[in-house]
Amino acid sequence: MKVNVISRTVQQFNGESFYLCGNYFQRKGRRLHRAVWEYHNGSIPKGYHVHHIDEDRANNQPENLKLMEGAEHLSAHMNEPNRKEESRKSIKKAIAAAPKWHKSKEGIKWHSERGKKNWIGRKPYRVCCAWCGKEFETIDMARNRDHFCHPNHKAAALRWRRKHDNQKNYPGRAY
Repeated sequence: MKVNVISRTVQQFNGESFYLCGNYFQRKGRRLHRAVWEYHNGSIPKGYHVHHIDEDRANNQPENLKLMEGAEHLSAHMNEPNRKEESRKSIKKAIAAAPKWHKSKEGIKWHSERGKKNWIGRKPYRVCCAWCGKEFETIDMARNRDHFCHPNHKAAALRWRRKHDNQKNYPGRAY
């Protein structure tokens, strides 16, 4: 079954009229190209997109539609030169706006919630103190950050390192 093009803004398929709404032909939130694909090929698996082969979103004929994995589909569209330039401009705007957002109440709240969620469910693991060699537990995911069993040992190591800046090893243990 083919799509019947009525006008530049109306297309019919399977007895239903679809209208141009934004970039796609739709009817009650259902996009025409997806309806055509499903009619001819069955349901669309989760994570897949229906791609217009000739990249003309008004050409919804079955032979112009192709099923693609979502990430592959989006990646293919981002390789277009105009999309790359749009993306660069958008990223520059986001980078410029980021400091203001991060300092806003909304940004601080988001980071606070994200930080709390990040610590939930972490399992402790055992490491050795770089100063005294004593084994201790930590839940810090960045394993290369937790080198000391106590803040006093961290401070002692820092003082020692400043005094002996040309040496690589702490006195208690090879580091």
